[in-house]
Order: sequence, then C-alpha cells, then structure tokens
Amino acid sequence: MLTGEDRNAGLLLNFTGDGKGKTSAALGTVLRALGWNWRVAVLQFMKGERQTGERNFFQRYFPEVLFESRGLGRTIRPGDHEGEARRAWERAAELLQEFDGELLVLDELNVALGHGFLEQEEVLMALRQRRKTLNVIVTGRYAPAELLTLSDLVSEIGAVKHPYRQGVAARKGLDY
Repeated sequence: MLTGEDRNAGLLLNFTGDGKGKTSAALGTVLRALGWNWRVAVLQFMKGERQTGERNFFQRYFPEVLFESRGLGRTIRPGDHEGEARRAWERAAELLQEFDGELLVLDELNVALGHGFLEQEEVLMALRQRRKTLNVIVTGRYAPAELLTLSDLVSEIGAVKHPYRQGVAARKGLDY
C-alpha cells in the first residue's frame, strides 16, 4: 500500500462490484492518461474474441495502445476457462515487469481470481513486485479481500437497476 512519501510510485486501483461500469471507468481513465501522452496497455481477461467497441476504438484511433483480449467469454460457455485465464495471467505477469509505460489495465482479473482460475498469492506477489512507477487498474466482480487491502483505491460499483434483469440483452455500443 502506498504512503504519502513517494509521489512517483505507481498506484493500484480496483474497480469492483456487481454493477455495470467497471471496465468503462477503467477505459475512461485510459483516455485521461492518453491525454497526457502516457503509454498504456490494456489486457482483458475473460473477454473472448467477441468484437467490442472498445477494441475497435483503440485499434482504429490509438493503435499504439497495446490492447489484448484473452479468454473464452462468459464462464457459462464451455471451454478451458482456467487455462485461458492462466495464459492471460502469464502475459499480465510479463507486462507488470516489462511494459515501459505508465498505465496497465488488467480488465476482469478480479473475475479470474474469484472463480479460482488463478493462484491469488501469485497475483498479489506480482502486483507488489511490479515496476515501481507502473500504475495498474484491476477490474471485475468478486475482488478478493486481500487484493482490496493491497489496492490504493477501491471503487465499488453497485447495481441499482439494469435492463438485463428484465430480460434485455446486451447492446452494441452500450454494453460491448
């Protein structure tokens, strides 16, 4: 956890909870960082190959942003979700040490941890040992308590009302 003594130390932010908007909050922060010419990387866990507006946007307008999606999508779909999460984590661990930018987003890492697809202590250790000046945003439901304790900022996004609860499917441009 960060103390007020080192103004150049990277922060660990965590956007969690059962509400919609965790990835959107992280990507809003990415836009802010890009406005200051920061180098940014986004690694999405659990997202799969489904085309998304955010991936389209970064590929089209900010191709210099490292933007990778890993996984098979929703865990109710068949497949080796644990293996895909593990491969995504291997990439994340590499980026935590070697990415020479200012901001790394690990989108849906909380979900991979919450489902037990990754070893929690291994993830916590890698986050603690990341490059000192690297800011990291972790998103997703099911954030483990130990990760929340390690985080410098935690925002819990709660669901008050959502069209999905009334049977309305996810919509292009709003949800993906």
